Amino acid sequence: MNRFIFLGTLILCACQPQTTQLQIESNDVAANLQEVSNRQAVTQDFLISPKGIGQAELGMTLGQLKQRVDRNTEFDLISPFTSEFNAIAVTRQGLVQYYILFAMESDSESEQFAPTDEDLITLLLTSNYSYRTREGINVGTSIEEAEDLYGNAVLAYNIDGESVEYIFFGDYEPPNVRFRASYFKLISDGLGLAGIYPQYPGVAYTTDKYQPESAIAAIEVACDQDTCPE
Repeated sequence: MNRFIFLGTLILCACQPQTTQLQIESNDVAANLQEVSNRQAVTQDFLISPKGIGQAELGMTLGQLKQRVDRNTEFDLISPFTSEFNAIAVTRQGLVQYYILFAMESDSESEQFAPTDEDLITLLLTSNYSYRTREGINVGTSIEEAEDLYGNAVLAYNIDGESVEYIFFGDYEPPNVRFRASYFKLISDGLGLAGIYPQYPGVAYTTDKYQPESAIAAIEVACDQDTCPE
């Protein structure tokens, strides 16, 4: 009799850790599902998609955007924005929501920058943390975390293209949405690259290795003026 009681106790003790482990795993699954659900709960006003950023859609005119946004929204000209672009900063309550970029071909074009309400929106960029892709990826998301959703990352930059560093993910399909990289340790002084590149002289560089603190610094959405949606 004592023998049966002893065996029963052993079986019970053996089952308890397994039950606890199953509960832990179930809790982990529930937490992961909740995280995915939270990522997907992106409102249209803060959505980054192949169509645009928030209320700004590719192919619409500047005038159409002005009619769509809140009346307290400001449109501030920045000329030049970079050596290749002028920009309009779309601002609410003193915070830039996103930029509308306009390519320039000369310095004189920068000095004469005066967009009209008839100009098409073909290139948008945001570094605002509030805007997210449908999967919940935003500025500040680590490259490692984004890889979990979008596949392996390849980083690249070209010294003829202002040395802007881009991240390309293997499973991310829309070619007109591009992610810029940053290396958080050096973001305050604007130095350094997120990628770990081979040491060789050249113009274009690519790598699949990056600093562990690296993250997404900005997100662009673009279309060609001849093929923008109407």
